Amino acid sequence: MTAHMDEEFHRRLSAMVESMPAFPESVHQIMSMTADINCSPKDLVKVIESDPIMTMKILKLVNSAFFALSRNVASVQHALVYLGLNTVKNLAISIATVDSLPRQSIPELPMSAFLTHSLATASMAQHLAKDFLHLQSFSDHFVAGLLHDFGKAVFVQFEPATYAMVLNEARETQSPLPQIEMERMGITCAEAGAMLAESWQLPPALIDSIRTHVDCNENSSDMTLTVAAANTVVKAMNLGNSGNPHVGDFQDFMRRRLGSDLEGIIGKMDALSDEVHDMQNMVQSAP
Repeated sequence: MTAHMDEEFHRRLSAMVESMPAFPESVHQIMSMTADINCSPKDLVKVIESDPIMTMKILKLVNSAFFALSRNVASVQHALVYLGLNTVKNLAISIATVDSLPRQSIPELPMSAFLTHSLATASMAQHLAKDFLHLQSFSDHFVAGLLHDFGKAVFVQFEPATYAMVLNEARETQSPLPQIEMERMGITCAEAGAMLAESWQLPPALIDSIRTHVDCNENSSDMTLTVAAANTVVKAMNLGNSGNPHVGDFQDFMRRRLGSDLEGIIGKMDALSDEVHDMQNMVQSAP
């Protein structure tokens, strides 16, 4: 790609990112409020209920078979009582994320399989943060995992033919997808995803994890580490489709920081496939 083409593509990419559906204002407020450990559940209820569509979707999900609650939940306040603040936050962000997915798909990366990969990475990243790094706050790791590959959704929406060729080349050569993206497009989906996260005004730590998870290293943040490791686990377990044929393994620093190797973590993840399947049915069936 010449410098001129590169410049032109980046200009088009910026326009593509701006054309993607925006996160609802209510989701921004939810993320901002839940970042504060003293967040008042009452105030959170007020924000969610100010968005009638979000309220309706959350209540439908809370009353789905996935949560198997013993009674019908009729209000956001009751949902918070039964499920907790972090779960309700993750539901709201999952709904907004599914709503922003491209309506079109390409055979090389069907959106349904892409969503499976994204939800599985979200669940896995949260699990790693909670049970392996023993962090007190872990719901942002779910969000980071959910959005880590969203640059691909931008490419599928606005450059479907070009991106189909990139995906095919990666598959045929069994090369890491970011390498082929850089060679053919001059930018990785991680960078495009970070641009999208910036336009959505997401928290800086989340943007950084989206941008850097493909280059995770010894000095990476805990969030970047859980997303990178979760991505590898989910690809190794063949859950959904990330478009990247290269699975790879944990690097030494990953094993050290997580206190486990890749096989050890996969061995504890028997329920992940069913959990992700249920979660996908749930968020895709929301009205």
